[in-house]
Amino acid sequence: MRYLFELSAEQYVYLENLGDQARVTTSSSSSGQQQQSSSSLQTGTWTVPPEAFRAAIGVVVRLHTAQGERFLHIQGGRLSLLSDASPLAEAQSIPVQAVAHVPETSLPSMPPMQPMAPMTMDNMQMGQNAMSMQMGNMRLSMTPIARSQDNRSQDNRSQDNRSQDNSPASQSGASGAPAVQRKFCSQCGVGFQPSDRFCANCGHRLD
Repeated sequence: MRYLFELSAEQYVYLENLGDQARVTTSSSSSGQQQQSSSSLQTGTWTVPPEAFRAAIGVVVRLHTAQGERFLHIQGGRLSLLSDASPLAEAQSIPVQAVAHVPETSLPSMPPMQPMAPMTMDNMQMGQNAMSMQMGNMRLSMTPIARSQDNRSQDNRSQDNRSQDNSPASQSGASGAPAVQRKFCSQCGVGFQPSDRFCANCGHRLD
């Protein structure tokens, strides 16, 4: 069973007996916000409902347990045990009522995050997609993956062009016909054309 008593118009105290433990929860609300703090002390099992008193030292709760009377001192957010009932000599009784449960504070749910709108400053606009920035008629877009692929394609095209330049067809001329090789006479060493039958220098018969 749980019990409740009121300290002020905006502050309440909840009492619970959890096994041998006495759990005291202080709940306060102000400006639409609710705050709670809980403390526990070993007191034993309660045999009758607790009693609350407003004393000079603060609030005192008297508990009747199987091991005898226990006195809880509540002041602010602190909870302690008293050695005797002397503070109750001139104390004022506080009504205590049974409740079904102790309310729990829950954090307010946060609204879902909305995507960030593009940031605009005068005639400059920045967006998230592909890290793009636009200023007037000029647009700058950074796409590292696409840029690296373009560089590889350009490198491949350059390599293909170099291979074509070094091919035999390139060396033979633009028409693709093989280059004519010049021959030399075996007697005098003077060059001649493949269509010549005799050396123009020494008259040697050419094979």
